[in-house]
Amino acid sequence: MSDRQLSVFQSGIRDNRERGTLGDFLQENIESSSKLSIVSAYFTIYAFKALKPKLWSIDKLDFLFGQGKRI
Repeated sequence: MSDRQLSVFQSGIRDNRERGTLGDFLQENIESSSKLSIVSAYFTIYAFKALKPKLWSIDKLDFLFGQGKRI
């Protein structure tokens, strides 16, 4: 991995492409007893299914649904 690629990955920003996926980040970082807050217009049942084992282990989840921008 080049220095640029490494600094982009370590930035904490995820773009679901070159900078890693949000799903992978959540899988790696959600721990038992976590308190998680999510704001999204694009969280789907498929995302929930992929994260279900992790989400069932947390203490608290606050979720604010937004409205996606229509093109």
